[in-house]
Amino acid sequence: MSGRNFRLSATSGLSNPSPYNILYGFEVDIINSVHFSNHTGYNVVKGSRLTVDELRSIFQGLMANDLFDYDYILTGYMGSGELLHVVAEYISLIKSKSPHVRYLCDPVIGDNDMVTPNDFELEQLIGRKIDFTSNNNNKEHVLWQSLQSLHSLGPSHIIISSISADKTGGTNAMLQMYASSKKSDNNYQTFRIDFPYLSGCFTGTGDSFSALVLAWFHREKNLITACEKSISILHQILVKTIELSKLINTHNTCGNELSLIESRTAIEAAEILFHAILTDITH
Repeated sequence: MSGRNFRLSATSGLSNPSPYNILYGFEVDIINSVHFSNHTGYNVVKGSRLTVDELRSIFQGLMANDLFDYDYILTGYMGSGELLHVVAEYISLIKSKSPHVRYLCDPVIGDNDMVTPNDFELEQLIGRKIDFTSNNNNKEHVLWQSLQSLHSLGPSHIIISSISADKTGGTNAMLQMYASSKKSDNNYQTFRIDFPYLSGCFTGTGDSFSALVLAWFHREKNLITACEKSISILHQILVKTIELSKLINTHNTCGNELSLIESRTAIEAAEILFHAILTDITH
């Protein structure tokens, strides 16, 4: 696996997903939108934020030197709307010069190819609540309709990273991932993956999932396999994190830091533990 990946997000480096991309053979260019002493789950956070002018200057340098031949662009959470506008502007410019670039976006802005919202974020994006009680005979269909609404805003691939299975008629002991790829107008490939809920509070799961999906989608060119591998790897990382039960810093209000180094074997092996179930959204 090889490729060039540009990543822009808010990170202190503690939950930076770059180890995945480097391990899988990516050359990664990173712009941190913050330079903090630690993530914001701690009681005290010291450091600085990237300004709009600084971000624009970095993009201008990349463009002036033709340093934009990326395979993928991955953005994560950013705390400033002004930064998002600059990101959207330059991602559109980069894609106009390098149409092959795929963009995986956590906050949904600009010209997206792939997005990974949770169910709450999905509701914010489509502008309405997902009412699972509106169709008790097929609660999943309500969710698929919401994904189609989001497709209409631009993304080709949508992954709802996790939702409690009890919302769709299952048990709260399980979580579900729902994903949809738009093949053409009114033609979607949809699937879900069921996996067990693990009790605990963890830092960095969202960033890690996005990085894993990007890496495996690049290799497999198949969203189903990429999601199967990504959620299986992340599950094993969480199991290892729980198993090691490291003492949580008393100043950290967000819980466990992921045991990434200790999970290297699982990350490399990429064993599929949970398999996709294909669905038909026409019913």
